Amino acid sequence: MMARFRIVDCTLLVVVIFFIYTISFGGSPKDEIFDEYGGQIAPNYLYEDIREMCQFLEHEIRGDEGDQWLKGNDYENELKLRGIHVAFRHGERSPLTATGDDNTDCIPQRDIDRKNFQKYKELALSEDVVEFLRVDKSIETYPRVPDDSKCSSGLLTAEGALQHVKLGKFLRERYSKTKLFEDDSQRIVTDVITSKYPRTLQSLLAFSSEFLFKKRNFLTPVEIRASDHTFQCVDDFCDCKLARKMRKDYEKEHAEYFANMLELSKNKHLSEEVAKIRHNFADFSESDDPLKIIDVSLGKFICRRKKLPCNGEDCLDYGFLNEMINISTIRGEEMFENRKSGISRKLHVLEAWPVLSYVRDSIAKIRKFPHTNYIRIFSGHDVLIAPILRVLGIPFVDPPHYTSRIIFEIYEHLNDGIFIRVMYNGYNRSSDVKFCKNSDLKFGMCRASAFENFMKPENYFQQIGVTNFRDACT
Repeated sequence: MMARFRIVDCTLLVVVIFFIYTISFGGSPKDEIFDEYGGQIAPNYLYEDIREMCQFLEHEIRGDEGDQWLKGNDYENELKLRGIHVAFRHGERSPLTATGDDNTDCIPQRDIDRKNFQKYKELALSEDVVEFLRVDKSIETYPRVPDDSKCSSGLLTAEGALQHVKLGKFLRERYSKTKLFEDDSQRIVTDVITSKYPRTLQSLLAFSSEFLFKKRNFLTPVEIRASDHTFQCVDDFCDCKLARKMRKDYEKEHAEYFANMLELSKNKHLSEEVAKIRHNFADFSESDDPLKIIDVSLGKFICRRKKLPCNGEDCLDYGFLNEMINISTIRGEEMFENRKSGISRKLHVLEAWPVLSYVRDSIAKIRKFPHTNYIRIFSGHDVLIAPILRVLGIPFVDPPHYTSRIIFEIYEHLNDGIFIRVMYNGYNRSSDVKFCKNSDLKFGMCRASAFENFMKPENYFQQIGVTNFRDACT
């Protein structure tokens, strides 16, 4: 029988945390939670199969975005969608670490997807799209579509672009039912931001080719702004020069925390398994951390629909990789909740501040300008998604899968003011949000006033023991 890499005897610490975490959010993977208005909130699981992280094109996108969930309720006609803020992770990409075979064929696997990519490429490079989706001069030399003939370290694949084409179409169809675009009494203001990476720009262009370009009759040409930060800040109020150093410090602590988990358990089995993988498989030679193992497994094998590697009788298997996801998820949550040590909480609070501030600003503008709707789109990375979820108190699988999306829907109630609905990957997570409790949770949404109170600097930055952004960025 072939030997397989599995975690047979995981550390005592991980087991204890796993038990506590499962009790808190537990249930079987098939369980589902519904809010009092019938909207699906979230699947009730701790972790998912690693193959789900690829978001294969043949799999259907599901989600409750838009106002379909209101159908049949007596307040249906009293709520009007006034704005959405969409933050997403880029699509499928090659692994970040160099693997020595950058010329590997990266063309889409299915014939229909190869044809669809060629159609998308023609559209994306057409004069009409280039004129409508105008790219910031600082990144205008980036290719507008990924190379479909080879895989290169850290770059978006053709399938990754098609994932965002598909997502853009799905959300356009959902929000077309809300009159967000087509209300004759409203004008629409758009703000579109990307980090300065080819994969995030290409994901944004793919998404916008469906979501914005095909609604161009209702919109003015879109100016895509480029952020120097992965957390999408493009204004002085959120510009932290120390953020990059803080992120590097966090990644170092991240690796050390994993090592300490092994050390505390007095059980070297897991450490030996990781060392064995690094030794036996050249692709994993730099993979000394669960996130790196997951990254290479996805980019080199799973999302490319290749068999996991074997060296003689020793094979990497899905059981081991799913344990890596579980450990990564637990570690991230534990580090954030540890208020007395490390940089995790401080960094996440800083990185979530820009997007949440832009949501707060849109709420203020909606109150001030009753005939204007607002659409903001942020194209980033897993390190854009994770901080927002952690600061809001929403449990999630870490890392978020490709094309993961957080959407803040801003509704105006005829008599009861402004509300926001917080969606993650199509599920209503408003009831999980830490500031959205009791009377502040209504219609399955959060009162905007509760969010605005949470976002007051003296309240928001209290999480890390200071009262403003500048003190936090030190």
